[in-house]
Amino acid sequence: MSAKRGTMRWMTFLLSAALGVSALAEQPSAAFSGFNDWLGSEARGVRIGADGRLRLAPNLRRVGQLPEGVIWSAVPDGSGGAYLSAGTDGKIFHYVGGQVKPLGQVKGGIVFAMAKLGQDLVLAPTGEGKLFRMTSAGEVKPFAEIDARIVWAMAVEGDAVILAGGAEKGAVLVQAREGSSRRLAEVPDETAFTALTSDGQGGWYLGSHGRGLVLRYNRQGDRLETLLDTPFEEVRALTLVDGQLYIGADNGLTPKFSTGQLERREGYLQADTSATTRSAVIRLDRDRVPETLWQSAQSQVYALTAWKGQLLVATGNRSRLFALPLGKARDMDPFSAVQELGTAQATAFLPTGGDLLVVGSNPAELHLLSEAQATEGTLESKILKGAPIADWGRAYVDAETPTGTNVELQFRTGSTETPDATWSPWTPPLRSGERPAVPASQFAQFRLRLSSTRGGATPVVDTVKVYWAHRNLAPVWESVEVMPPGLVITRNAPHEDIGIERVPLETQKLIPALGYAGAEKRSFRRGGQSFVFKVSDPNGDTLQFSIRLLPDRGAPILLEKAWKEKFFSFDTLPVPDGRYRLEVTASDAPTAPFNTVLTSTWRTPAFMIDHTPPVITELSAVAEGEGIRVKFLARDETSLLKEAAISADGERWLQVVPEDRVFDQKEERFDVLIPREAVRGDRVLVKVVDQYNNEQSAAVTIGTGAKR
Repeated sequence: MSAKRGTMRWMTFLLSAALGVSALAEQPSAAFSGFNDWLGSEARGVRIGADGRLRLAPNLRRVGQLPEGVIWSAVPDGSGGAYLSAGTDGKIFHYVGGQVKPLGQVKGGIVFAMAKLGQDLVLAPTGEGKLFRMTSAGEVKPFAEIDARIVWAMAVEGDAVILAGGAEKGAVLVQAREGSSRRLAEVPDETAFTALTSDGQGGWYLGSHGRGLVLRYNRQGDRLETLLDTPFEEVRALTLVDGQLYIGADNGLTPKFSTGQLERREGYLQADTSATTRSAVIRLDRDRVPETLWQSAQSQVYALTAWKGQLLVATGNRSRLFALPLGKARDMDPFSAVQELGTAQATAFLPTGGDLLVVGSNPAELHLLSEAQATEGTLESKILKGAPIADWGRAYVDAETPTGTNVELQFRTGSTETPDATWSPWTPPLRSGERPAVPASQFAQFRLRLSSTRGGATPVVDTVKVYWAHRNLAPVWESVEVMPPGLVITRNAPHEDIGIERVPLETQKLIPALGYAGAEKRSFRRGGQSFVFKVSDPNGDTLQFSIRLLPDRGAPILLEKAWKEKFFSFDTLPVPDGRYRLEVTASDAPTAPFNTVLTSTWRTPAFMIDHTPPVITELSAVAEGEGIRVKFLARDETSLLKEAAISADGERWLQVVPEDRVFDQKEERFDVLIPREAVRGDRVLVKVVDQYNNEQSAAVTIGTGAKR
């Protein structure tokens, strides 16, 4: 029995040794359960709770479109419709009877603010310093001159209008009647007042751009007081509910308004991942104690309104409508994303009966939000990404489906970051845990469809978990660089490093002061040969290399089986002279599953291994006139010669060239006349070097003839 146990242990050891211990990457999956998990999704008719649970949302339908891209201002017409300013050239439209009709145009810039005074509209074009009146027939005439360069908000007060905006010297609050106007208050340190709402007591709450102040203008004594200095650049929206002031604050929104070009809708993969808060909703209670109810690093607040016991927040640049319950309900469900228009921005709310008209921009649209629950809603997930190609597995949906309700799951895949016509069609509805029949691809997406045939009943999705596996791809070679002979690359300097003065000049250039080049140590050693691997793995796997030396003739020589570095050096001295190639096979075995390991191979161009020095023959040194004529023949069996020198005094070497002046053969003949006075003693030394830095030297006594 013990022998059998020992055999099993030995077999386990052998298997471990054969396979190695791999640090395999964890199989990817994605769980959608919290609110932030759904941020990159596209939801229509689906409410996303703060707890991440999905339900059917209040019904939303598009009821109107405008040719202009942006609706800058919207006011009720008093009969269920709305007046709209749109575009950059002062066009005014009337939404009435379910249709959008052109009403008129006012000269000047963009109309950011307007108000309905009696049966007419009062308009404030940007940069004019004037107000205009537009009748219900579209006729335009002057109303008053004002001390304001830009007006951001406007309200009616009896037969006058109250304007919040900016002048040359700061934020201004102006009252205007036909033919006259007067400044009520100003804050020179702020750029402009950007929000305005009544305090219910004859005064006004104001929001500013600059330091993001919340202020109150009190009629008694024309007094202006600061209630709150928010940590934001601007206050864009204000609304008063039951004596409590709700504040929509932003960073960086007013400059985009001022240019007349609001940002386009965010794409699937373009969510802002910055940790900087872009916006917040703050409540200022009756005791003027502020509390942040909601904040976002992705969305910006455009408008606020109280509706059906909740505070609605209109945002961009995904046109989401958020709901913040008013009262004690907030403790259980602090916020939710209740709808999405499908435009870039949701910019205004207008009551119309028991419903709510919601204004969208980019493109310019009108949507009607009703209290009745939608009978159907869809949510398309954010884009899932393989690295670089994935086999897409099963998705598991944890949902409650009361009688009359249902949840369906579908899948599609593609090769572009944003779904287009090249993507696969949506699969038929899948059961939870059913494998989707979709091709392997880089990108994928799932869609949930929530439906109900019972009024008020809704399915509830708690969690969706999706699994996939990255398709293993073979390593990709760019090259194997053959380094000059003698260059050695190691992690640590070899003990036999020699002085830089003996290293060939062309190799010295590759050894920066014998120091580090990246993480390696470079040095020189005779007989050393190095290679640098340029290879990558599409999956980011760790690579190892099998390395063989391939002679022109004879069997391959295995140098390494599982080399870990992307450089390699070996000692060529034991290898015969000749032409060789290096074959390097890259494998992702260290981190790929055993049954998916892939390899790819690169062979270098042929290179020479040459250890044998040249041979010097026919050496002679004979007196000739006032000099010494030195002649010799040098020959190398393997490579061309590249250098020759003569020493007449045993100290200095004189570089010389062959008779034909060019080093371009394995055999070169030399004939050189040197001055007699340069010679010390009776001997002359010569040396030659081949292309692989093999050196040979010889000496001859002056007066000695050539030796063959």
